[in-house]
Amino acid sequence: MSTATAKLLSEFEALGVQEKQESVREVIHHLPPWDSGALDDNVAAAAGDQLAAMLDKEERASWPR
Repeated sequence: MSTATAKLLSEFEALGVQEKQESVREVIHHLPPWDSGALDDNVAAAAGDQLAAMLDKEERASWPR
C-alpha cells in the first residue's frame, strides 16, 4: 500500500460514522463501471451467510444486558 493510501485510510478511520458513510458514497459514485461477471452460487451463498452472521452479531450486541 502506498504512503498516500495509508494516510488516506488513517484519516478516514478518524471520521465519524456519518462522515464515513458520506465519503464511501462519494467514492463509489466516482468509480468507473465495473462488472466482475456472474457470481457462482457458492460465492453468493457464502456472502449471504457472512452478512447474516454479521447482522446477528450486531443485533446481539445491541441487546440489553
